[in-house]
Amino acid sequence: MNSVIPYNQNLPVSPGPHFRASEPDRGSIRQLLGVLLSRAPLALGVALAIFLAVVLYAAQSTPLYYAAGTVLIEPKRENLARTEQTPEGMPPDTSAIDTQVEVLRSPALAEAVVRKLNLHQDPEFQPRAAGMIARLTGRESTADAVTRTTDIVQNRAQIRRIGMTYVVQVGFVSASPAKAQRIANAYMQTYMEMQLQDKTEAVTRANNELSVNVENLRREAATAEASLQQYKNDHGLLSAQGATMAEMEVSTLNTQIAAARADTAEKQARLQAALGQVQRGGGGADVGAALGSDTIRELRTSEAATSVKLAQLKARFTDSYPEVQRTQAELDDIRAQIQLELNRILSSLRAESQAAAQRQGSLLGSRSQAQGGLASNNRASVGLVELQQRADAAKQIYEGYLGRAKELAVEASLQQPDASISAPASMPTRPFSPNLKVAAAFGALMGLIGAALAVLVAELWDRRLRSRSDVESKLGVSFAGVLPDYGSVGRLSGSPAGPADYLVKHPFTGFAEAFRNLGAFLRLSDRGTGGNVVALTSAVPREGKSMSSFCLARTMALAGSRVVLVDCDLRQRGVSKLVGDSEVGIVEVVEGNATLDDALVCDGPSGAWVLPATGKTLPHDLFSKGEADELFKTLAERFDYVIIDTPPILGIADARILCAKADRVLYIAEWNKTPIRAAQSAMDILQECGANVAGALLSKVNVKQQARYGYGDSSDYFQYYRDYYVTAA
Repeated sequence: MNSVIPYNQNLPVSPGPHFRASEPDRGSIRQLLGVLLSRAPLALGVALAIFLAVVLYAAQSTPLYYAAGTVLIEPKRENLARTEQTPEGMPPDTSAIDTQVEVLRSPALAEAVVRKLNLHQDPEFQPRAAGMIARLTGRESTADAVTRTTDIVQNRAQIRRIGMTYVVQVGFVSASPAKAQRIANAYMQTYMEMQLQDKTEAVTRANNELSVNVENLRREAATAEASLQQYKNDHGLLSAQGATMAEMEVSTLNTQIAAARADTAEKQARLQAALGQVQRGGGGADVGAALGSDTIRELRTSEAATSVKLAQLKARFTDSYPEVQRTQAELDDIRAQIQLELNRILSSLRAESQAAAQRQGSLLGSRSQAQGGLASNNRASVGLVELQQRADAAKQIYEGYLGRAKELAVEASLQQPDASISAPASMPTRPFSPNLKVAAAFGALMGLIGAALAVLVAELWDRRLRSRSDVESKLGVSFAGVLPDYGSVGRLSGSPAGPADYLVKHPFTGFAEAFRNLGAFLRLSDRGTGGNVVALTSAVPREGKSMSSFCLARTMALAGSRVVLVDCDLRQRGVSKLVGDSEVGIVEVVEGNATLDDALVCDGPSGAWVLPATGKTLPHDLFSKGEADELFKTLAERFDYVIIDTPPILGIADARILCAKADRVLYIAEWNKTPIRAAQSAMDILQECGANVAGALLSKVNVKQQARYGYGDSSDYFQYYRDYYVTAA
C-alpha cells in the first residue's frame, strides 16, 4: 500500500504518433481577416470608444475663431538715402523669406505682442491650473505671467509661407473673433515696428561708432598734415602752385638771366656801334642814341639855322665883321654843346653796358645759390614722399568715414521696414473649430488605428491555440482532432447533457462525426500496445473537458466498444452531474466502502458505463493509493476503453498522478481561448510526470469562424463536405 507503481509503468513513453509540424501562412489575407473577426468585439469597442471620445471632446470644446492677414516680405527694398541701388531684375534670396518667417514665429515677437496688448492679464490666456494657483497665491511675477502667456500665444499663432512666393500668412486663433483679428493685426504691425526699430538702432549704433572713428581719424589726419608741414618748413620745401620755393626761385632767375643776357648784349652792341661811328670820324653825329636825343635834335636845328645865318653874313660881310664873328662864335658854341652831348651819350651807353653786365653776373650768382638749395630740397623730398603719402591716406580715410557718417545721419530718418502689410486680418464670421465633420472623420481614423493596435497588441500579448499547426508547432504533439462548438453545428437543448443527447439522437451530423474521428484517432494511436486507459485533461477549467469525455464515451459505446467513463474531478464532478447524482462513487470504491458494481452507472442512451464521484467527501491523495491502481487495472480488464476525466493539470495535483497512471493522455484546449503559454506549461507538466501524450485536440471550435482563418483544418473545409452529414430536424 505504501509503494505506488504507475499503472502504465511497462509502456514506453513517447510523444505519440508521427505528426507533421507546420507553420501556417500567417501573412495570408484570410488569416488576417480571421484574426480581425475573432477580435471584432475588442476592435469595435476600442474603435467606438475612441470615436465617441474624439467627437464628444470636439462637441464640448470652446469654439475657436481664426483670423489671418498677409505680409509681403521685401528683403531688397531700396534705401532712399543711397544713390546706388540694387539693380532691377535681381530677385531676393528665398532663404531670406524663410528667415523672416522664423522671425515671425520667434518668442521675442510673441512676447512683444503680449506686452503691447497686455495679454498676460487676459483670462483667455490663463488656462493652466498651476498658473491660476500661482496668481491666487500671489507667487507669480509679471515676468512669469508674460513668459507663460508668450508660450500660449506663440502656440496659437499660425505663420506660414504661401508657396514659394514672398507672401507670408499671419493668423491667430482665439475664442473671440474680434480678439483673433486684433492679435493677428498686432502681430503684423509689431513685426513691422520691430524690424524698423532694429534697422534704426543698427544705423544709430553704426553712426555712434562712426562718430568716434571719425574723430580719431580727424586727429590722425591733422597730426599727419602737421608733421608734413613741419618737415617742409624744416627742409625749406615750401611750395606754391605745386612747386617748391627753390624751384620757383631757380625758374625766376633763369628767366631774369635770359632777359639780362639779352639786355647786356643789346647795350654792348649799341656801345660798340657808337664807338665805331666815332672812330670812323663822323663825330658822333650819326650815333643812334644821338639821333634819338631831343637835345641833339634841338642843337642840330640851332646849328643848321646858325650855319645858314653865318653863310648869309659871310656872303655880305667879311670874317672880321662883328656879326659874322658873333655868329661864328655862336655856331662854335652850339657845336661844342653837341659834342659834349655826344660824349655824355657815349658815356651813358658805356655805363649802361657795364651795369647790364654786372646785373647778369649777379643773376648768375643767385642762380648758383638757388640751384644749391634746390639740390638740398631734392634730397629732403625723399622723406617728404612718405610723409605726404601718410597724410594723403589719413585724409582719404577720414573723408570716407566722414561721408559715410553723413549718409548714416540721413538714413536714420529715412529707414523703412523690409516688409509691408499686403492684407490686414478681417474679423471671422464662423468658428473654424470645432469642426464636427472633421472631428468625426478624425475620430473614425483614430478609431481604426486604435482598433488595429488593440487587435495587434491583444494578438501578440495573448496568443491562443486556433489550428492544427498551432498544436503541432507550439505543443510538439500530434493533432487529435477538432471538436465543434455545439452551438455552431446543432440546435440547443434544454437538458444538461444537450450536446451528448444531440450526439445520440443525430449520429450522422457533423458534431457526432467529430467524436467518431476522435475515437478513430484513439484506435489508430494504439498501435498494438494494448493500452486502453485514456485520460482527458486540460490546462484550465471550463474548456469542455467533461462534456468531451462524456460525448467520447457515448460515441465509442455506440460503436460497439465496452467503455467506462471515470469521473476523477472530485471537486467539480462534471461527468457526475451529467448522469445524475449517485449514492456511491469512485471515492467509496477506492476506500472500500462500496463495490465497483454498486458504483457503476449505466448510460441508457448509449450503453456506456460511468463511475461517478459523489462529492460527499474529498479525501487526501486518493489516487496515490494502491487501491486506485487496482481499481484502474480492474476496469482495464473489464472494459475495452477506460476514459478518465481528470481535473485541470495546471492547478490540481490529482491530474498529474492520473495522467502518469493512464496509458495515453489526450490534452484538450479550448479553441481561440486557451493561451499558448498555458498550453505549453501543461505540456511541460505532462512531460515531467512521464505521461504518454497521444495528442491534443481543440474543443468548442466555431467551424464558421475557424473557416475564415484558412488554417487548413477539417473545419476549414466543412462547407465542402457538409452534404455528407444529416442535418437535424
